[in-house]
Amino acid sequence: MPRRETGCRNPHALYQRVAAADSIAALKDISDVLLSTVDQTVRAGAGAKEIVELISGINDAVTRRLIVILDETEGIRLPSGATYLVLGSEGRGDQTMRTDQDNAIAYRDDFPLENLCYVEQFAVRIVDALEEIGVPRCPGNIMASNPEWRHSMSEWRLLLDEWITVPTPENVLKFGIFQDVRSLHGDLSLGTKLRDHIRISARNCSRFFPNMAFHAIRFPSALGIFGRIRIERFGEHKGKIDIKKAGIFAITLGVSLLALEKGVNSGNTWGKLESLKISRTITDRDAIIIEDAFNCLVILRLRSQLRELISGKKPTYYVDVQSMSDTELKELQCALKGVKTLHYLLRSHYHLDSISP
Repeated sequence: MPRRETGCRNPHALYQRVAAADSIAALKDISDVLLSTVDQTVRAGAGAKEIVELISGINDAVTRRLIVILDETEGIRLPSGATYLVLGSEGRGDQTMRTDQDNAIAYRDDFPLENLCYVEQFAVRIVDALEEIGVPRCPGNIMASNPEWRHSMSEWRLLLDEWITVPTPENVLKFGIFQDVRSLHGDLSLGTKLRDHIRISARNCSRFFPNMAFHAIRFPSALGIFGRIRIERFGEHKGKIDIKKAGIFAITLGVSLLALEKGVNSGNTWGKLESLKISRTITDRDAIIIEDAFNCLVILRLRSQLRELISGKKPTYYVDVQSMSDTELKELQCALKGVKTLHYLLRSHYHLDSISP
């Protein structure tokens, strides 16, 4: 069992500790403190949004501090005119415990060619250093250390246009990860320009939104007949449910898609839901149902991940249904019904039953 330190009940104290860290080892120790802090916060009954915003904020602060430490201790820095991008749940600010990395790099079109070697050096080292502090490498190699995820702005725009207009499974997957891109370090304006391009390019492709909606609802409902929860029947995850496939994926991608159609592609899932209510894209009732479902699934995932991490295991998306209390089971069933509401909303909004994926 890994060593656990006493958590910081005051988030401000945790931020101060991150700011004072002067080594990779010190940042790694903070991971234990964050784990304990989140554990205490969950046990205290805090809401999913509050907990996720705490985790995402600390993770951002840790990565930024890591970049400073690499500069001060190893002389490794990202040259001017480039930016370090975070993608997926980190880009949205929807992170629970960090399961793996999703990052990239963009640089200006007039970026000096002689500086590309320093971009590569930074990219390789930041990925390695994140792994050293406890953030696993991406199994799909969607990381800045991979040359396929380092490009000039023009190259990124061309790639985005291809992902948006040519809906192959690989392109749809890549766009789904990239669509909430956010600059965390360097020239922050580049991340804003990429988001602007995504909004324009998506609106110019009539098939884009239905194609992505099919992707969002591609996993079958985890609710069987009579409201029974479908669990894994065999293997190492027997008796468990993949909470991401069961609903978190559909909600985060579906809400992001609806928000993007309205010109919003920044902020977390809660903020996007609020924007959809304000624009009357969805009713207040549906928004409440979807948000309640999301809150429930996120909390269940957090509790499960905390148990895994405290036991020295790698955090996963699997939740043990058989160990749930009757109250938790009812909450999960209600959340999965909420996911069905989101599925129905996407099918209706994009007329999916009348077109082929």
